[in-house]
Amino acid sequence: MLKKLFITAALPILTAASLPETGPVPPMKPTAQAQAEAPKTTEKTPEAPSSGKADITEHQKPEDPQALSACLDQLTRQGVGFRKLDRQDGPGACGIEQPVELSEPAKGLVIEPPAILRCQTAAAIVDWTREMLLPAARRAYPETQPVRLANASSYVCRNRNSAETGKVSEHAKGNALDLARIDFADGQSLTLQPRDKGSDFAAAFLHSMTASACLYFTTVLSPGSDATHQDHLHLDILERKSGYRYCR
Repeated sequence: MLKKLFITAALPILTAASLPETGPVPPMKPTAQAQAEAPKTTEKTPEAPSSGKADITEHQKPEDPQALSACLDQLTRQGVGFRKLDRQDGPGACGIEQPVELSEPAKGLVIEPPAILRCQTAAAIVDWTREMLLPAARRAYPETQPVRLANASSYVCRNRNSAETGKVSEHAKGNALDLARIDFADGQSLTLQPRDKGSDFAAAFLHSMTASACLYFTTVLSPGSDATHQDHLHLDILERKSGYRYCR
């Protein structure tokens, strides 16, 4: 009798708790024909050069307005061939806030193509060219003079050595210039490539260039210094602690 009463009392509860006859219907999967007819997207969003963990916030510091103004005034007083450009924006740490295009660091000597750089980098190139490169060239090549510097790379958004990962290149901040060749007024050309020390005037001139450059730039990588610098001279103004310089 008690068992019968218990079943009778529980029946409404079980009925009320029963699942609904219909539930949420999952969306239908597209048919093979619909998948084949759907447009395919192949475009990819451009990505900034991959950088190491320490470089995620390695953005170029804003230039000091007074220092920039003094730099531009200096280039003007020196009679340098240059012009100011609009801001160069790039993904990640790439970009130059106040770039200049350097075309003639000294009278009669051009950079081709013109180099896009920070003013501070351009000023270092001008001073080194006038105070060291041209006097050394007059000693090594007394019958002629340099008229053209071949620009292999100035501003470009990439990692160091164009690697897939790692630190962002100083080129990506307008702090670096690569020179590949020097052309002379008489038609001669000096390709910047590894040379034996002191084997001839060309070698002596090249070594004087690279040695003197370390007085003006914080990084100097001469031709042959490593696997990625076999055919050009790399110059940059990367700031390091305690004024440390890296010259090879």
